[in-house]
Amino acid sequence: MSSILSASPAKLQSGAWGARVRSETVRAGDTIQITTSSGKSWQARVERVLWAGEGVAICATVCLDRAPQTPRYDPSTGRYLSGAGADHCGYPCPVTGRRCTASDPCHDCA
Repeated sequence: MSSILSASPAKLQSGAWGARVRSETVRAGDTIQITTSSGKSWQARVERVLWAGEGVAICATVCLDRAPQTPRYDPSTGRYLSGAGADHCGYPCPVTGRRCTASDPCHDCA
């Protein structure tokens, strides 16, 4: 697909955040531009199309705008503090703006 499709954030049945894409032709691997009602936007890659019909598709996504974190491991607790394996990333959620915590994870960590 040559153009980037427009989308809005969507809470998925799993509780994770995904996207509502304004196209039924979106496919896994496509890059989309997600924009909130307040105007905040970011690019994401479609991981999987969960449903399509009536001119829209609901998709599981992965954010492309955030740089990957290097995991920090705490040997005293045996847990990762950030990055892969952590309960949360600690960054502001691109959807809600709240800082990601273990008790309130962002859409990428949920």
